[in-house]
Amino acid sequence: MILFLYGPDNFRSKKKLEEIINQHRLKYKSGLNFAKIESNKDEEWFDQFKKRVETVSMFQENKLIILKNIFLSSKSLQDKFKDYLNEKKIFEKKDIILVVFEEGEIKKTNTLFKFLLKNAFKKQEFKNFTPSKLKIWIQKEVKKHKGEIDDEAISSLITYVGNDLWQIDQEIKKLIAFTNGKTIKKENVDALCKALIDPNIFETIESISKKDKKRALLLISEHLEEGENEIKILSMIVYQFRNLLKLKDLAAETKSFLNIYQLQRVTGLHPFVIKKTLPIAQKFSIEELKNIYQKLLKLDFQIKTGKIEPRLGIEMFITNL
Repeated sequence: MILFLYGPDNFRSKKKLEEIINQHRLKYKSGLNFAKIESNKDEEWFDQFKKRVETVSMFQENKLIILKNIFLSSKSLQDKFKDYLNEKKIFEKKDIILVVFEEGEIKKTNTLFKFLLKNAFKKQEFKNFTPSKLKIWIQKEVKKHKGEIDDEAISSLITYVGNDLWQIDQEIKKLIAFTNGKTIKKENVDALCKALIDPNIFETIESISKKDKKRALLLISEHLEEGENEIKILSMIVYQFRNLLKLKDLAAETKSFLNIYQLQRVTGLHPFVIKKTLPIAQKFSIEELKNIYQKLLKLDFQIKTGKIEPRLGIEMFITNL
């Protein structure tokens, strides 16, 4: 059996993937028949996949195999994979659940894509929301977290964050905690979310990109003197580096940067954020961005668990670049 999850909205697709994995783990607690395989440009992932399919299990358990981002592989390897699915009749097997998980856009003319659409037991595309659907989704998410939000606040939230569901999810949690059971109003959104597109943060990120540590530390001090707390500053930095990584990934995939309209449609980011972020993204390699983003996530965890004082952590992050 094959499940095919794909599309640019990786917030909802990853939530769906987590749901499938959790259901399997609840049913089969040994964990021996579960595997995640990240595809790459050589045949290593394909060999891992075949081994998982062909290994005889000691237990009477269904296998769950997650195969991520296969469409980054070469056409010849995709064809080889498709032929193997046919040969082993994976589509018909009830004891093997293969989840083909793909983030981002896929060319509709792709042979493997058309093959999976035709043969998968279940396929689900996760498109970026239209503005009207995004508003409905925000309302539902706020209610799910036991909160309330008015229409004006929803519009304001979308203005600041765009269609980035990962960030919207974080902002909703902060807003609910901030309002403490009261209805979320526009002024609440303005107070907590304005910093995410604060023009000054782009100057700070640019200083970091140039490894101008002295300038970056000075700008951090200015943010603090203006009354912003360290957690908020760190969240702005994490947010911007996630945006840089998104745009750089797209550039690598398409071999060029798309125009602002195309980028907004694919990423869901606010046009202002895209305009300010693009020039900075061109100064980093994808490896540098991944490395910095991992360091930021580690720092965020250390601060939230009290292992490091916030201001010291941010300053150490900059000085160790």
